[in-house]
Amino acid sequence: MGFMGREYKTITALRRGEVVDVGGISLKMAEGEIQVGDLYVAERNTGPKILTAREVIREENPCGGTVFPTTSDYCFDFWECVKVQEA
Repeated sequence: MGFMGREYKTITALRRGEVVDVGGISLKMAEGEIQVGDLYVAERNTGPKILTAREVIREENPCGGTVFPTTSDYCFDFWECVKVQEA
């Protein structure tokens, strides 16, 4: 089981260094923390999504902060996101 009782298979695989397919695109984890303009994979109960960061708010709490996408998609906590690049 993952953080806070949730299991995120795609996020876990990316953090292990595996290449994953999301929406027909092969992705791998990229170096560094997510910054504005970065591509990232976020995962919650709707499955993994490829998003671009519009705003990043870092906080000193168990979630680490929040990443807001450029689209109207949900904003995700840091622990639900991984910075990615095409594999």
